[in-house]
Amino acid sequence: MSSSHPDVKTPLPAQTTIEHSQKQQQKQFDVSSSNTSLSEKTQQGESGIDGGQDQFQEAEETVDVKGEPIRDLDHPEADSSTPAPMFHKPPPRQFLLIMIALALCVFLASLDQIIVSTSTPAITREYNSLNDIAWLGTAYMMTSTAFQPLYGKISDIFGRKTTVLFANTVFLVGSAISGWANSMIMLIVGRAVAGIGAGGLMAMVFIIMSDMLDMRERGKYIGMVSGIFSLSSVIGPLLGGAFTDHVTWRWSFWINLPIGAISTAFIAFNLDLPTPKGSFSEKIRRVDFYGSFLLLSSVMLLLLPLSWGGNKYAWNSGIVIGLLIAGFAVAILFVLVEWKIPNEPILPIHLFKIRNIKATYGSVFFGGMAFFGIIYYLPIYFQVILGESATIGGLETVPFVVGIVISSVGSGIWVLKKGTYAFFPAIGNFVFMGATSLCLLFKEDTSRVVTVFVLMLCGLGIGSTYQAYTVSVQAAVKPKYMATVTASIQFVRSLGQVFGIAIVGSVFNNKLEESLLSAFPLSPGRAILKVMQDYSIIKTYAVAEQAVIYASFVKGINYAFYCSIAFCGFSFLMACGIEHKELKTNADMHGKREIAVDMA
Repeated sequence: MSSSHPDVKTPLPAQTTIEHSQKQQQKQFDVSSSNTSLSEKTQQGESGIDGGQDQFQEAEETVDVKGEPIRDLDHPEADSSTPAPMFHKPPPRQFLLIMIALALCVFLASLDQIIVSTSTPAITREYNSLNDIAWLGTAYMMTSTAFQPLYGKISDIFGRKTTVLFANTVFLVGSAISGWANSMIMLIVGRAVAGIGAGGLMAMVFIIMSDMLDMRERGKYIGMVSGIFSLSSVIGPLLGGAFTDHVTWRWSFWINLPIGAISTAFIAFNLDLPTPKGSFSEKIRRVDFYGSFLLLSSVMLLLLPLSWGGNKYAWNSGIVIGLLIAGFAVAILFVLVEWKIPNEPILPIHLFKIRNIKATYGSVFFGGMAFFGIIYYLPIYFQVILGESATIGGLETVPFVVGIVISSVGSGIWVLKKGTYAFFPAIGNFVFMGATSLCLLFKEDTSRVVTVFVLMLCGLGIGSTYQAYTVSVQAAVKPKYMATVTASIQFVRSLGQVFGIAIVGSVFNNKLEESLLSAFPLSPGRAILKVMQDYSIIKTYAVAEQAVIYASFVKGINYAFYCSIAFCGFSFLMACGIEHKELKTNADMHGKREIAVDMA
């Protein structure tokens, strides 16, 4: 007698087994499809070809056969309910100390680049080495520019804190060598060592801020730091002159030691960012030594002739042309090596398939050329044409810095509130181009009101681009490339500044020389050209001749401004190619898995 309900059919054992097997296979197929979809999405973001929202590539959670979420093997601590934060902003007091330290890093690195300019006459007299004086700037410029792009990947491998402390230490060692130098050779070596550290400081400041602050908030702070960079460019010559006149030129380097010590201490005791795992030997094996060597070699080979051309050697001399050809050849070899050989290249070539990377780097490069075309020749206008002292001439550029601070901070606040940024580079370069065109109005009798207005307008234009450039490249890539593209943007800007100095300087010198020789055709032995090296000689000429000389200088400066206008135009055109990408925050990641890999 059966106790089963007559309407209920009892399945056969074989039928039960088959149905259970089919259900298991269907669940496994669903999991496999979901994992495959996730892998495909991750690989699509890895390629970065479309330049889309690679930084925060999202995918739906997968589940196991029990219906539970699968945990991320690379991030076992993360799940859908408690996503790992993308940005690690410390408590307010700790954050304030870190920002002070980072601001001091930028201040020192940019100050040391220009403070020596007013100390060179005293250094020359002490060491009686006029022929080597150019190396004081060249040694620092070459090493700081060449090492900048290396710090991004090094910080991915060894950690942000270790890398920035290393850069700070190297910078202070170089400053100490320079301050206590007992020969010109020792001073040049010290400058080169300091440059290695300074390149790291400039790169690491923006990388660390990007780790702490989400993409909408960081623009405000990047603007502040950019203002400090511009401020130090103005007060550098003033401090250098004051130290030289009232104490000793050695204080131009010694001043770095106490300030750098404060910065190092604040970072050592307050900065706490995730550190990549692995032993020291494992991390060393990850370093791209081939790419590093080729990059350093190419930059050195390019910067040397750009520094010597028109000064130590003629631009058409064999050594200048040969070094330029060698530099470009090694640069091409670097690209081929980075494309094919290393597992973790310093600069992944596939990133340049992304639209915002190409457009931003191009705009930054030409913008750097335009910036130094202005900042180098405005002091000549104030000191030579208007006859002001070096101190007053430096103070005359304060409106330029004020404009940069206002627009860089203001644009950063806009990004924080609105989340949009793509239009700032185009608008900023357009304003800068227009303001640079107004610089052509500067004559011997131009009023102070006009110069203040024009210089502030220049600053407003260029300042609005700083934070937008950084945010643009960071929003276009995945987090593991963030340090690389951030360090590279500083490198591209520095490289543009070097090219700008060389090109604009050559144009200025040629036009000034041509104008002077045309105005004084009977000058014995081209003696009139001495005014190009020593402006004080101008006062020894008759009043009528002085007017002609000043007119020649105005013509040369105008051609320098023409170059900057052209560079602004190219920068504007490149900036028009920057497209908007959504700026994600930690809040946007709530309830979603973080797909991004570690810093490495």
